[in-house]
Amino acid sequence: MDLRILCVILMVVGLILYAIVFAGQYVSFMQTGDKKYNFLRYFPYELNQFKLRNKRTYVFLAIELVAALCFIASSLFAAMYFAFKLNVPISAYSMFVASALTMITFIVLRFVKLTAFKQHLLFVTLNVVFNLLTLMLYYLFFSNSQFPYVTTTSVRIVVIILILILVVFEFVLMLNKTYKNWAKMVKMEAELTSRPKYCYLPMLEWGSFLVYVLSFIPLIVVLFF
Repeated sequence: MDLRILCVILMVVGLILYAIVFAGQYVSFMQTGDKKYNFLRYFPYELNQFKLRNKRTYVFLAIELVAALCFIASSLFAAMYFAFKLNVPISAYSMFVASALTMITFIVLRFVKLTAFKQHLLFVTLNVVFNLLTLMLYYLFFSNSQFPYVTTTSVRIVVIILILILVVFEFVLMLNKTYKNWAKMVKMEAELTSRPKYCYLPMLEWGSFLVYVLSFIPLIVVLFF
């Protein structure tokens, strides 16, 4: 099968599986109390209801790991296509490594609670850095006429615009003025939380994941056009 087709199929499967996981965990979260999960207020790890003695949560864990592997494999097949078809293995696999590390750090964030705040912030930082690195590599290789990724000017312009929109979105998340006050929004010493309606750090984490998923759009455009 064409590597490009495999790339798209795996990305779509990953999206569907993540939708199933998030929907299932959202329902589980709603059953734990009267709080409603808000993606602008609660952390990714808070949606994850994994418990060692609960078999149901192992199902969600397995589905999520398969979903993550689908995204990683999707970017790998794209890199393989570029490497073999265009003979640019170094740049192709560099983009793959950055993309894969973005997914891996997000998976870690789904399990590292804010009580371990140093480790949590470390992986938030790594996730954002790898996410931006992926976008910067896409921009460098897809916009440069010296690389054979894009041969049509109109396609190059479309891809550049898409990547720049994602970069701007990521920077808006990073440069939110409430960044310095994020620690005041959460009581890290207890399960109960006290935070505003819109909490910066969860917005950064969920927003970065959204940017990662959307980054497959310019990648697929380059693959087929």
